[in-house]
Amino acid sequence: MNDLIINLFKYFSKFVPKEVLKGIFIQPDGSKKAGYDEIVAEVMSLPDDNIIPGLDKFVISINESFVSERIKNATGFILFVEYGTVSADHSTIKGITQHLAVTVVYNFSNNNNDNLNEILNMDTCLDILDRIIRIMGDEQESLDFCANGELVTYPVEIRPVDPVEFYGFGGWCAMFSNANTIL
Repeated sequence: MNDLIINLFKYFSKFVPKEVLKGIFIQPDGSKKAGYDEIVAEVMSLPDDNIIPGLDKFVISINESFVSERIKNATGFILFVEYGTVSADHSTIKGITQHLAVTVVYNFSNNNNDNLNEILNMDTCLDILDRIIRIMGDEQESLDFCANGELVTYPVEIRPVDPVEFYGFGGWCAMFSNANTIL
């Protein structure tokens, strides 16, 4: 369906520091899927305008085992994007809608945190998430954005992430839909 998931990966990569991105491209040459190197080149050449310092990991997946393995031992903030249900109506503009969860978390199990440090980290997670949502909204309102798509639908539901349910990491999760036209 017109690279729907690949485009999500490319889009959210622009928020991640280049050093972090370099660390996620670990597939050996003999097992790379067609297009792998082209996507890496495109992502690594994205402008640095929207990079959010402090993001230590970037994961976009629905595979719980993969997510758990990738965030293990993370010390900074994590940007996690989970894609969900897709509704498809190819006969209309913006007929492809996709539900997304964009999450920013940090490791709650750090033994050096007292309650105020925890609050400051939670506030930072919310600030990072809000920055991403605002950039998405600003971009879809710009004159350069395609009228046949929508990056984010409002209102965006933002809820806390329970560390018990997310491998010891807490933070915030924004849930919303986006829309595209694939006729």
